Amino acid sequence: MLPRFLRLMLLSCGLLCGLPAHADAIAQLEHFFQQAHSLKGQFVQRVYETQGPLLRTTSGTFELARPDRFNWTYAKPHEQQIVSDGKKMWIYDKDLAQATVSPVAKKLGQAPIALLGGGTPLSESFKLSDDGAREGLDWVELIPKQQRNAQFDRILLGLSAGLVRQMVLYDQFGHRTVIQLTHIALNPALPASDFSFSAPPGVDVVDGM
Repeated sequence: MLPRFLRLMLLSCGLLCGLPAHADAIAQLEHFFQQAHSLKGQFVQRVYETQGPLLRTTSGTFELARPDRFNWTYAKPHEQQIVSDGKKMWIYDKDLAQATVSPVAKKLGQAPIALLGGGTPLSESFKLSDDGAREGLDWVELIPKQQRNAQFDRILLGLSAGLVRQMVLYDQFGHRTVIQLTHIALNPALPASDFSFSAPPGVDVVDGM
């Protein structure tokens, strides 16, 4: 692992194309949070039993603007949208014609991309450790410092060229969620309207307080 003063030197260089291949995973993650003010792209999300079979696959698009604004949209197999304006979060299920609104901090676990969009360093909430290199990615393990209220027992982030490309989340019910991020655009201009939600006609809005 690089000494901390070397990691800070690398971060100060402002290389938007990512860190050199020999930089350790934690340095890459720190650099990602330094440079990534907004992101957009596509995702494929697969949920498994922890050591078992695939349970379901979903896919869609995402946008985020730090801090705490995101739009996580499932397109297949069922349409669902999770939107945060930084204060409130809406979960809209098209098939049910229902939307739930809650304070954003209460429901963050339902939109894993929120992990990347917070306004505070991950090290404040998680213990970070280098988890090696495999599958062409450098991995960081995140263990919640406060286990009691944690949505996930353990999280792995896989990085390449200074960007988070994969997330693996282990929840308290024995499930493993693998999210692959593709077609990533770094720091695109995103309008505020992308992070607001207005219920379509006929949709019931439920208070999730």
